[in-house]
Formats: sequence, structure tokens, C-alpha cells
Amino acid sequence: MTVIADGLPSPHLQRKIHEVQLFLAQNLSHDVDLNAIAAHASLSPYYFTRQFTALVGMPPYRYLISLRIARAAHLLRESDLTVTQILHRVGFHSPSHFTTTFRRHMGMSPTDYRRRTDFEQNANRFSRAIDPLIHQPEHRLSR
Repeated sequence: MTVIADGLPSPHLQRKIHEVQLFLAQNLSHDVDLNAIAAHASLSPYYFTRQFTALVGMPPYRYLISLRIARAAHLLRESDLTVTQILHRVGFHSPSHFTTTFRRHMGMSPTDYRRRTDFEQNANRFSRAIDPLIHQPEHRLSR
């Protein structure tokens, strides 16, 4: 077993795991077979999963899902793509599975998340000089 004194995988194995993390991040929209990734790293799926979990803190599949949800949240905040377009871009095939998973990770549905972030981004969009005009327009009109 290639484990160093502090319980982490060896530096060689850590490099392989970091390569897998990079691969997962670059291929969010594709179906990923973790057994094939383990084979590519020349490890059994069981051993790979144990070592990945020891280094990253979560199993590979959960890590992939967290990457997908983080990317979806970014797209919901920063793009005008529809929720359906986003779910396909981050590797989900079912709107219901995406919504359920997103809600589990973020505490709200993708649509509610977008509404909330849109509101937060627009709440302070006006400068302090214009703010009184927005909150008290009748005072400016009476002149």
C-alpha cells in the first residue's frame, strides 16, 4: 500500500488523483465512468475510490456532482442560459434529477437560486446619488 506517514496517499498517487480531479473538472458535460478512470490510473476501482476519498475528503462520484452543481450555480448567476441548457452543460440528463440534486446541495431549486442571485445583484445597482430618486421620486417631481 502506498500511504505516507500522515495517512495520505503517496506523492505519486496524489499526482494521479489530482490528474483525475482536473479531468473531471474539464469533462463535466460528459458521462464519466469512474471504473475506466481508475483503470487509466492503473488502480482497482475500490483502491482508487479509497485513496481519492482519503485525499479529497469525498468519494469520486460525490466530488463530480459537487463540481457539476458549483458550475451550474455559476452559470445560473452569470449567464442567461435556461435551466434546461445549464443542466445539459453540466452533465445531467434529467431535469428532475438535476433539480433534486441542486436543491440538496444548495438548499433551493435552480430557479429560486437564479431569482435570489438576480435580486441580490440588482439590489445595489444604483449609486448613492441616484438612490434617493428611486426611493423618494415624489420629492423630485414636486419642484
